[in-house]
Amino acid sequence: MRARPLLPLVVVLLGTAGLPSMAPLRADEIDAARGEALFSRIDEMLGSLSSIMGFGADKPIVRELLTREQITELVESRLEDESQTEQLRREELFLRLFGFVPREFDLAQQVADVLTEQATALYDYKTRKLYLATWTPDDMQEFALVHELAHAIADQRFDLGKFVKRSHTADGDLARSAVIEGQASWVMTEWLFQQTHRSLKDSPQLAAATAGASRYEAESYPVYSSAPLYIKETMLFPYTDGLLFQQRLVEEFGQKGFRIPFETAPLNTRHILNPESYLRDELPTKPRFLSLRLKGYERTSRGNVGQLEHRILVQQYTDSRDTADQISGGWRGGRFEIYETPDRKGAVLRYGSDWANRPGARDAFELYRKVCLKKLPQAELTLEEDDRFVGRSEWGWFDVRLIDNSIASLEGLPEPPAGAEASVTQ
Repeated sequence: MRARPLLPLVVVLLGTAGLPSMAPLRADEIDAARGEALFSRIDEMLGSLSSIMGFGADKPIVRELLTREQITELVESRLEDESQTEQLRREELFLRLFGFVPREFDLAQQVADVLTEQATALYDYKTRKLYLATWTPDDMQEFALVHELAHAIADQRFDLGKFVKRSHTADGDLARSAVIEGQASWVMTEWLFQQTHRSLKDSPQLAAATAGASRYEAESYPVYSSAPLYIKETMLFPYTDGLLFQQRLVEEFGQKGFRIPFETAPLNTRHILNPESYLRDELPTKPRFLSLRLKGYERTSRGNVGQLEHRILVQQYTDSRDTADQISGGWRGGRFEIYETPDRKGAVLRYGSDWANRPGARDAFELYRKVCLKKLPQAELTLEEDDRFVGRSEWGWFDVRLIDNSIASLEGLPEPPAGAEASVTQ
């Protein structure tokens, strides 16, 4: 199986605060007295959150101030807990073969750097303890605390650690992270607006504006802004798209909308990005694969590729979010397998995806042609037809086909596929 996606998994396990403000942090330190003053407001905050969510905390919430060094140690320890060496290698290989990251990329270090740069408060589901960072800016302290209290309330009610672990797919992990972080972000934002007698309940425009502002402000963080798009999007997705998903549930169900996604979890990122697909219980398809015969290879990884990852891929290679939203919105299913040689020097990617209709599949196919020519080193086409293209690169041969409403590909083949030497059509 594919390794669980490391970044959203650790974000969820540590419940980092991410909204509404992500402006650069100031160097001011919270002293013990200020920390206790903040913590003394917890009961008042819990009362407000209970009225928003329809349920509250049943047990006292343990809390503590942590220095930057202590936050770093906590993040690194959770990374170590959740990332075995072989699982990490497989996830990095998945990212490289799809073209999300460069050939030389240290996933664990990148995740640690991004999280420690941004963490202003944490809720650790393993210890069930709330942590507030001593360097949290004055104007973010209350918001960060409310965000983590929302996690603590949900954890006491639904056991968030178990909720995360019940997912059986990587795309499902991302969806569940969006349930957890999106709900806490929505509750925090609603708490903020209620201070000025406003509410998200009657204004989806406020929710959209909050999510948009967070995407913009996140770029002010140097480590985050310089990270690969995949890292940035999978980190921000739970907060921004998750908040919009929660907004739709509140509009549809009122306070019951805080319970429903924990009781009936979304299956994939499409359910988050398109809440209507969740409300109608839409199931993903299982795309077809091209036949594959390999000698001396073993399957080392398999899993799904969701709508979010397709959106990221399109945006990365077109530099257009509008194009990415348009094409990825037609996603209906995606999966892959990776085969490797025993020495791990050779790798073959087998990929398939289904799309809502033939025009959408055609658009995705033409885009994937451009992706392959950019992501594969020294790529050149040897066959180019309306519904198929074949070529070779430093990583081996590739064969990509459009079949009805589906795309199917083999990439990294040690030998040319049948018909690979035909002339390229002009």
